[in-house]
Amino acid sequence: MSKFDLGWPWMGLGGAVVLLVLMFGTDIMRSRTSRSRWWDPVWLAWLVVPMYLLHQFGEYALHYDVANRSYTIVETVCKTQGYAPYPDCAIPMAHFPLVNIALAWVAAPVAAWLCRRNPVVGLTYYGFVLANGLLHAVTTIAASGGMISSPGAVTGILLFIPASVWMVYVCLKSSIMTGKALAVSLVGGIAGHVGLLGAYWFLKIGGAAGMLVADVIIAFLPILVAGVGSKLTGPATKTPTKGASI
Repeated sequence: MSKFDLGWPWMGLGGAVVLLVLMFGTDIMRSRTSRSRWWDPVWLAWLVVPMYLLHQFGEYALHYDVANRSYTIVETVCKTQGYAPYPDCAIPMAHFPLVNIALAWVAAPVAAWLCRRNPVVGLTYYGFVLANGLLHAVTTIAASGGMISSPGAVTGILLFIPASVWMVYVCLKSSIMTGKALAVSLVGGIAGHVGLLGAYWFLKIGGAAGMLVADVIIAFLPILVAGVGSKLTGPATKTPTKGASI
């Protein structure tokens, strides 16, 4: 692996720390200051970003196999897809940083920025992290009888699921979105996660280049699905108030 393959999860950790300081120490990511930040849809949209960066760090950096000089999750993915371990695995190594960076460093912040205008799009990545957290929960129970030890399971179960449930509660309690609009928002994120799992299909039909192109498209798929869906279901019942921007 290259130095960048080893370093990008640590770079994400640094980004997560900076974002959390800004989110909890300032109001620049809030759309309203009259209520708790935990009830602010724009702030909640931004919260997905550091959560996912922490998840990536836990999934990769904290499960680095020193003996094999590889990430445990990378070797697991190769095995699951029916490939030999690296260097004979057909999955391009660039896939792992590319899809994660496109998701957490670019697409999710874009969605959070759009939340002021369209909360259906802004909060759609909660559907992605909810699907991810539930998948980790199911695989953890099936594989180890409930012991949280697999890469990313801690953050997936203890961060993603509770945060997603809270977001749903806030949206419905504060009438930020109708039930139908909220469903569209979550479906957009879930579609992205399903697409992520399907990226390996693109490897089979388009080779390494096809997979890498698909990675970028899949990262932005939740925004596309939620955006189109919001046009069909109508706007949220309450638009976040204007406030400081970032």
